[in-house]
Amino acid sequence: MSKPYGVLRCCLAASIAMLAASLMTVPPVRAADETPAPKPAETSAQQPKKLKKPKAQPVATTTAAKPAPAKEKPAKTPKPAPTPEKSYAEQRAEDGPWAKRTNWLSLRAGYAKSRAENAGDGLGGYGIAYQRMLTRKYAFGMAVQHDVLGHLSNSYEVSVPFTAEFTRHFRWATAFHPYAGLGGGYYFHKYYRTGSDYTGAPGGGWYVNVGGNMPVDDKHLIGIDTRVSFVKGRTGVINPVFGPEKANETLWSIKLNWAMAY
Repeated sequence: MSKPYGVLRCCLAASIAMLAASLMTVPPVRAADETPAPKPAETSAQQPKKLKKPKAQPVATTTAAKPAPAKEKPAKTPKPAPTPEKSYAEQRAEDGPWAKRTNWLSLRAGYAKSRAENAGDGLGGYGIAYQRMLTRKYAFGMAVQHDVLGHLSNSYEVSVPFTAEFTRHFRWATAFHPYAGLGGGYYFHKYYRTGSDYTGAPGGGWYVNVGGNMPVDDKHLIGIDTRVSFVKGRTGVINPVFGPEKANETLWSIKLNWAMAY
């Protein structure tokens, strides 16, 4: 081996030895040493507010509900047409004098009496009346009567009632049709030939009446009317002939009736 080659080998060995010595002296770098220092804790005001996650909405099913079968609407029953009211001529042909809108003009006469304690013997009375048929069953009427309730010797007790009434007529399967009614009005009470200053005064009263009528022909009727009246008297009035009046007095009458229907 030549001398230059030996020098070169010695230099190379020395260089390798120095490089190895320098690597042995460098300390190894650990991963824990590279961890950054912890940051100071943020205050509650500095911390960002956490957003609430929206609740999950139920997912609508894509399956469409089956439509209910359409119900068939029932056919509407047509309302019956209103029955037209019969003409007066038709009603008169069917119901006679009791047809709706028929008027009655009546004359009546008969017996009358007072039920007072000292009343005299009953005598008679007469009157005139008007009646309007509101329907074939109901009627409204007015009447004026003059009743001599009693007499003692030449002294007389008289009542003159001005009244109005409603009556209910009953259609029996007979020619005679009865009725019943209720009315009231003013009763003018008067004495004759008694030598008293209390000759008379009006007083209120009411009455019930029953009776009936029977047609003679299409325009005329005959019947009977019975009335019981309850009349307010004059307390404290004493008549020299008939005695003291009562707070309430009862009068009654029964009269034959003749009527014209038009």
